[in-house]
Amino acid sequence: MKRIIAIFLSLLMIFSVVGCSAKEQPAGKNDNVGNTASVDEPYTPPSIADLGITGYDGFCDVLSAKLIDGSENSNLSPISVYLALAMVAEGAKGETQTAMLALLGCTTLEELRGICGEMLEQLSVDTEDSTLAIADSIWMADRNGTLKFSDDYLQVLGETYRSEANAVDFGKEETSKQIAEWITEHTRGKIKISEDAMKFDPETIAVLINTIYLKDAWRDAFYEGATEKGTFYTPDGEMTVDYMKRKDDGVTIYQGDGYMRYSLPLLRVGRMTFVLPDEGMDFADILGTPEQMHMLLHGVNGKEIRANVSVKLPKFKFQDRFDLNDTLEALGIGIAFSGSADFSGMGNFDAKISRVLQESFIGVDEKGVEAAAYTMVAMGEAAMMPEDLPEIDFFLTRPFLYAIEANDGTVLFIGSVTTPDPAGSSTTTEQSSYLGVLSESEKQEILEFAKGWYAENFPNYNDLVFEFAKDSAFGYTQYPQYKPGEMIILRVTSEKSFSGSVRSCFIKITDSGYEVFNEGF
Repeated sequence: MKRIIAIFLSLLMIFSVVGCSAKEQPAGKNDNVGNTASVDEPYTPPSIADLGITGYDGFCDVLSAKLIDGSENSNLSPISVYLALAMVAEGAKGETQTAMLALLGCTTLEELRGICGEMLEQLSVDTEDSTLAIADSIWMADRNGTLKFSDDYLQVLGETYRSEANAVDFGKEETSKQIAEWITEHTRGKIKISEDAMKFDPETIAVLINTIYLKDAWRDAFYEGATEKGTFYTPDGEMTVDYMKRKDDGVTIYQGDGYMRYSLPLLRVGRMTFVLPDEGMDFADILGTPEQMHMLLHGVNGKEIRANVSVKLPKFKFQDRFDLNDTLEALGIGIAFSGSADFSGMGNFDAKISRVLQESFIGVDEKGVEAAAYTMVAMGEAAMMPEDLPEIDFFLTRPFLYAIEANDGTVLFIGSVTTPDPAGSSTTTEQSSYLGVLSESEKQEILEFAKGWYAENFPNYNDLVFEFAKDSAFGYTQYPQYKPGEMIILRVTSEKSFSGSVRSCFIKITDSGYEVFNEGF
């Protein structure tokens, strides 16, 4: 019977391997329920020529093009997926190995080890201000000697992937807790691990985990005092966000076919690149193929412009999850999910991949960037400034693509932002129910107070319109010390003073009346 092996990476990527019948998994992005390959179907493993993938860069383009379409907030760490799959491939034999190597852009395991070893050697930063850390571990079932992992396999994991090794009992709840704690430690507690991710079949024989954590400051930080509220135009409407602002003089910005690309350097890790579709363009017009993804991030067929660039970037923070079975099967490694999988290089058991899950986190503010991810693979039973430069506004006020790259250009994280949430939380009934706490007379009293306060403090703004904000989740996550009924959020609009944009006014309810503590200007 094919046993269970799990491989986690700190982007939460879970590779589960089970038997011939697929186990139900919670639906996530690219839901993979009921998609195991048939053991009876003839199979021809793809080659590098078939897939057109060369090394990690090729893999990154292909996977990103499959998963990032700009339709919603997305955060993917291709390198985490790559390293997880590489560890699995180390134990593959025959057609399974051929298919996995082709997807990873290699022809031999030696070539794969060279790529992964170099990445792990180069992609490490540990200073007071900057961190880039990648970690691996393998958790093996302790079955009184009945399961035997190959010494050669474990040696490769230790020497090339620097993997820790732990013996555990997957039938005990304590094991799930241990693994979750390890992931939390190596991702600095930034990922809220899905409950189902830590539920292991008692027959699981191994879990392999790779984590990636990044935290770095902008080389030139945004001034917090310049942050202001403004409108972000989502695919479904408008929302008020916090915009960070800065002016970069004498820099280079890239104008491509239907988009602009600009990079903000980080202190030590590398850079964060932003791709903004031209106004009126949709992501569908510029995304879709690996070649398009590569051109968006690295293309040079457009025009490089030396300019003074005004940047407006929304603060955002969110967690993401991908279920990757369907994607990986579509990319040519369906055999690894089938009863025909051959992972005999791992040990004296039969196994196949049953689930690949990835979870990640990203946060961007005035100080810098923080991101984390883990990938888990679980396997189970087979069953100086120039003059006269043009002024360019690079205002990220509509959906955009981003990528965090190391100094050598290696893509660590890639994703899209369609609805920036600086608090990284979702709206709840409690957070948006403050209007129900107020009587009609109190609402009118608050509106009159706001009108009077603004007339006194901003007399030049004489056309302001005030409305109660219907969704106060942002306010209560930004100011968690207040509960519904203790703080009021008003939408402030103006046709002339604000040029039609929307501001937010925060009013604190005190024993003596009302107090404006954030006027939104």
